[in-house]
Amino acid sequence: MNRIAELRKEKGISQISLSLKLNLSQKMISAYETGKSEPSIATLKKLAELFNTSVDYIIGYSDIRQPLDKILQTELNNDECILINKYRALPEKQKNISLGIILGLNSAT
Repeated sequence: MNRIAELRKEKGISQISLSLKLNLSQKMISAYETGKSEPSIATLKKLAELFNTSVDYIIGYSDIRQPLDKILQTELNNDECILINKYRALPEKQKNISLGIILGLNSAT
């Protein structure tokens, strides 16, 4: 749960301030941040909304901060969504190769 502390600090808010926003005790926020306790699903949803990130990012399941549905609604067209899904399915070595190709093509223009 180090991401809760990371996100909280990035936003410049204290544990006390976060606890007030979530209607929890400061002790509970500290317990989340140290891994002594885990937030409920409802609390995770509130944290994700507050920090404009996904629950998956907060719990360490994903390294993508912004919820994918928000990205899809605002920035990506259908072809880009397909490419992202295909890229994610590749083994790590092939991901590196594909990135090299894209970066090479980009610098050639």
